[in-house]
Amino acid sequence: MNRRNDSRQYSHACRRNFGDRHHVGFTLLELLVVVAIVIFLGGLVAPNVVSLVRENRVSQAAESVREVISISRTFALDAGFDYQFRYETNGQKFVVLPLDLEPADTGSTGEDTKRSDYMRLSGELDEDFRLHAVDDVDETIEVLEAAWFGQLDNALMLSQAKWSSPIIFRFDGTAADAGFQITTTNQLTVDLSVRGLTGGISVSRIYRESD
Repeated sequence: MNRRNDSRQYSHACRRNFGDRHHVGFTLLELLVVVAIVIFLGGLVAPNVVSLVRENRVSQAAESVREVISISRTFALDAGFDYQFRYETNGQKFVVLPLDLEPADTGSTGEDTKRSDYMRLSGELDEDFRLHAVDDVDETIEVLEAAWFGQLDNALMLSQAKWSSPIIFRFDGTAADAGFQITTTNQLTVDLSVRGLTGGISVSRIYRESD
């Protein structure tokens, strides 16, 4: 008798457990609804994520150029003669060079210093970036011979580029007022400007050309 009751209880428990598992599962319709919601939310979020990634790249590019411009000022202060920053017009390259091919060092001790020994620096942005004058107004184009680039590894390649007019940093800490832009192929733009009195560099907010 006890075995029969135990068997009934066991069978009832199995049916109850099976029923519980059945209710926990999802129907095909429920799964489709969940997938549709995920796709919808992804469609809303994805453009914002892509936009943030693009803007972050522009910010990083602008900061790297700003740092190099600051180095121009530091070189001038440390060396005791004027330096220049130039960018490749409608290109990606930029350089820091002495303002004169054979600069006169105001702090010279009389020792003979080769022009190739003076500090020089070059950099390059990714290929989807462009450096150019603000609104492309009065864009100056100059070609510099390889001697200007001293011992830089890419001196020959740099001598073939078309350069902007120089942004000058003087050894007394001042500079020439100047400005230019960094743009991307998707029309994101940031402006960089140099304040003559202090030699400070400012970077604008990122905006689209159509704004």
